[in-house]
Amino acid sequence: MLLSGNRSLSVFNVAWGEDMGDDFEHLTSNISPAFDSAAVDLFFTDEVETVIDSETGTVVWETDGTSKVR
Repeated sequence: MLLSGNRSLSVFNVAWGEDMGDDFEHLTSNISPAFDSAAVDLFFTDEVETVIDSETGTVVWETDGTSKVR
């Protein structure tokens, strides 16, 4: 997954939530089940630029706008 600010994450699973007053959902990656080699990260959906299948290199999803840098 590519995020704004030239950041990349390896994401195996996500848990999401929405806080009152926020315009976008937040995602916690690799939390349940945990993966020993994967970092747990927190990010917002408006930061996501591209989702890429790591096995095939196929772009699964990409933004049609400008992602936000937090």
